[in-house]
Amino acid sequence: MAIILQPFRLDLPGFDDLLTESRTEGHRMLERLQEAWANGRNRFKSAGEFMNAAFIGGQLVGVGGRSRDPYFPSRNYGRVRHVYVAGNARRIGAGKALVARTLIDDAQAFEAINTRAPKAAFAFYESLRFVPVASDD
Repeated sequence: MAIILQPFRLDLPGFDDLLTESRTEGHRMLERLQEAWANGRNRFKSAGEFMNAAFIGGQLVGVGGRSRDPYFPSRNYGRVRHVYVAGNARRIGAGKALVARTLIDDAQAFEAINTRAPKAAFAFYESLRFVPVASDD
């Protein structure tokens, strides 16, 4: 199955289903994405920023992107943002494709790329060259 990445839009067919699923699992990243996109606070349009949607067989199965890290305003850091993959599309490469894309050309755009993730996702991120920071919750 080919995983196709395309630019994200809030009105993509299937986004509401992803949002509902993420809420059911207790995640809020897609709510935050929807809110920031709708009110214009973050549309991932600054230099080095983007938000992608992952499709398999024409079906939206995940989203994720990269923005300037708002928690380090004095540094040129990027941050992996709002990554979510539908349960039925996990472990087949959609998440890896989304996050790996955030690392492409990172040397030109940002000094470093970071993310916040639950411990359950550490192995996934470590497989993509991320290193846990022990001093940060």
